[in-house]
Amino acid sequence: MRKKIIWKIVCTVLLSVVFFLLILLINSANWFLDNFHEVEIATALYQITSPLKGTEEGVLSDYINQCLNPSISFAVICMVIYRIWDMIAGYLLLEVDIRVASKNLRIGFGKSRFAKAGKVIALWAAIAILGIGVWDRAVAVGLPEYIYSVMNTSEIFETEYVNPDTVAITFPDKKRNLILIYLESMESTYASTEAGGGKPNNYIPELTELAKENLQFSDDEDLGGARYMPRTGWTMAGLLSSTTGVPYKLPIEGNDAGKYEKFVPGLKGLGEVFQENGYQNYFMCGSEAVFGGRELFFTQHGDYHIIDYNSAKEEGIIPEDYHVFWGMEDSILYEYAKQKLTEIAGQGEPFNFTMLTVDTHPPEGYVCSLCDNTYSSQYENVLACSSKQAVSFINWAKEQEWYDNTTIVITGDHLSMKKDIWDDIGDYERTVYNCFLNLPEGVSPVRHTNREFTVLDMFPTVLTAVGVDIEGDRLGLGTNLFSERTTLPEEMGFDVFNRELELYSDYYYMNFVVGDN
Repeated sequence: MRKKIIWKIVCTVLLSVVFFLLILLINSANWFLDNFHEVEIATALYQITSPLKGTEEGVLSDYINQCLNPSISFAVICMVIYRIWDMIAGYLLLEVDIRVASKNLRIGFGKSRFAKAGKVIALWAAIAILGIGVWDRAVAVGLPEYIYSVMNTSEIFETEYVNPDTVAITFPDKKRNLILIYLESMESTYASTEAGGGKPNNYIPELTELAKENLQFSDDEDLGGARYMPRTGWTMAGLLSSTTGVPYKLPIEGNDAGKYEKFVPGLKGLGEVFQENGYQNYFMCGSEAVFGGRELFFTQHGDYHIIDYNSAKEEGIIPEDYHVFWGMEDSILYEYAKQKLTEIAGQGEPFNFTMLTVDTHPPEGYVCSLCDNTYSSQYENVLACSSKQAVSFINWAKEQEWYDNTTIVITGDHLSMKKDIWDDIGDYERTVYNCFLNLPEGVSPVRHTNREFTVLDMFPTVLTAVGVDIEGDRLGLGTNLFSERTTLPEEMGFDVFNRELELYSDYYYMNFVVGDN
């Protein structure tokens, strides 16, 4: 009797876990599809397996409320129903009268048989229904395509990758400073159709005007930018891709950057190139830099000085108990950046100051004290506020003594993951925003419109923007957009190029991920 009771308890626990996992998978897929748009499954897996430290609390609480808690409740309810069924089914008797020709047949299930058959049928039916639901959601988020990509290989890195150590990279005698600003989820799409974007209203008028007054590389004749490519759809992926010329293809179990002592140790990027040529590198963000492996990447690839939410507390920029959104809002970040740039410029060394904003992070962004309430949705108002703040910061920089010898590059880190803002853009090709300001004399593009390019091309292009000469005009898989050389998407076609990047690469794993570990 005791063994029977223990067995029932074990079965109940196991079934609870099975039901919980099945419904959690369904809820998670639905949550992902509801909150993000055109984002590959690799991005979802990255977010799930990244360390949670530094994550915006609203995203986590939303996932817990929409996915975790309902899944637990569902599993508990199912098991309560199952136990009630188990208790009462033994007292039920099922009899069925069937008339065949002129004879009446009575088929009966005894108490024990009815109980066993009913439980088995109900359990398998429920599991089958949930299993079908899991598969349907897996197809919806692109899991079969992801599995195909990791089970097939590409040799694009063997044939096309250019190691920065194998080509001549020549800096001018007078080195220029660089301010590289990553605007969270910033797209040219947010501009109006009249201004060259994809929306009825222009939510980023200041950034639109800035791009038209200066230099922007575009995929068409008007406002445009870098097109989407696999493995660049989240912040850390965008940062790595644009500074090294290769997409983020780390193994899923390594996404927290903790599996290896070094983060992609065999990969050389923008930070190392600047460091080797006497620059001081800085990375600033309004959240905790540790999130997603950003601190690890930047400190190990160029020995960047890290300036983030934690350092802001340490330096008294914000109170010890201050925390909004992902840490501190952009209005504080920009003021902090002004203070730091003034200090850095005073040291007399060439610098690369890279900063990342956060207020426009989906799902709704953060409304700060500078934001107006002009539009119907919060996110639209946040975009408008971000545009004003970015250009206000640029106007401040133009007034500084060090500006004449400083190139400024503004770019989005990736396409936005927000889903419900694209219903009115039709077939407009969404692109990542970019703008180049205050280029050195003699640096101008051969062609800056109708270019097929991705964020990978930013690596050599940013170097050229500070007056660097690159032998062959290629680094990583990226092409110098100032040159007449065609990009890989222009040579191969975007579909072929993207398909190659989705596939597994032994070269990438052995040379970049493992490297000299």
